[in-house]
Amino acid sequence: MVHVLIIEGWAAQILGLILIAALLSRHDYSTANRLLAFGIFCAIYRQAMMTLMLSGVLESLPLIDKTAFPVQMLGIPTFCLYVRALTVPDFRIERKHAIHFIPFAIGLALIGQPPLLQIAIKIVAVLPYLVLAHRQIRAFEDQSKDFMSDLTLLHLNWLNTLLIGVYAITGVDTLYVVSGASVPIWVLLPSVALFGLMALAYFSLRVSPVFAKETQNRGPVLEAKLEDIKEVVRPPDEQLERQKDRLIEVMEKKELYLNPELRLADLAEAMDVRPYRVSEILNRGLQTTFYDLVNRYRVSKARELLLAPDLAHFNLLGIAMESGFKSKSVFNDVFKKSTGKTPSQFRSEIQTESAHSDA
Repeated sequence: MVHVLIIEGWAAQILGLILIAALLSRHDYSTANRLLAFGIFCAIYRQAMMTLMLSGVLESLPLIDKTAFPVQMLGIPTFCLYVRALTVPDFRIERKHAIHFIPFAIGLALIGQPPLLQIAIKIVAVLPYLVLAHRQIRAFEDQSKDFMSDLTLLHLNWLNTLLIGVYAITGVDTLYVVSGASVPIWVLLPSVALFGLMALAYFSLRVSPVFAKETQNRGPVLEAKLEDIKEVVRPPDEQLERQKDRLIEVMEKKELYLNPELRLADLAEAMDVRPYRVSEILNRGLQTTFYDLVNRYRVSKARELLLAPDLAHFNLLGIAMESGFKSKSVFNDVFKKSTGKTPSQFRSEIQTESAHSDA
């Protein structure tokens, strides 16, 4: 059993090093990738200590053993900074970020202390960072609704899953403390680390550029919007009403909402105005977000298709695609939020009412 754990442990180290090399070799979106690479290093360093302990080598390397806890503590803020690097336009490491070395300093101060005390302090240090990361993801999602009609393009589930993974690790550490170290949780770590790093390798290399591209595209739009609103006098209410009518006319006549990847810039181009102006019309004139407006039209189209007798043979995925949704899951979520019913429930009620009227 121990030999299997050792093999799994070293496999996780090798995979982690390969992933770090792959992230560092990429010149695009380097800040996020470097932060993730360092976070992975902190994770596999802990895993390496565990593997050395199982193989009996660590006993002859006491100084290296003592470095494990401070390195773990340094990995905690790295995760939070990685989330910010993916979700904040033009994010850079600055002097103010030196405050995130505090957990590392605490780790150094606790060298030689009982493991249970170290883990308890680690849990206390992790929680604020998890809260900050969670808030940053939610803020990014809310802000993106001003520019995007489908948030699945951002792969937000990736960050949420990564966050859940950190919560799970914290939970394991908590169980270890609560049980008084009587539960040998460490036995699971090599296997969990191996499969966790495999998933991390796939998703981080696939998704990180998506986030970075969106934040880079969004950054100039936000800056232009803020600068232009400062310099340009807001249009009078009559002009705003005309622009609002123009926006609705373009949206309905050109059926832009049927484009599953529609963005604010596309609507601005169709109206022949600047993106910041469209944002102003949405915020002041319609009191809504771009995301909510577009999906309101999509739900209306879906209702129309679901009510059409000649389309009763269409499956729900077909209805979703014809309405501008990119996936059935998003279709279900948005439709239920708007109508209080899932598309299947809505269709079932229609069919039941139709059967009763025929009878």
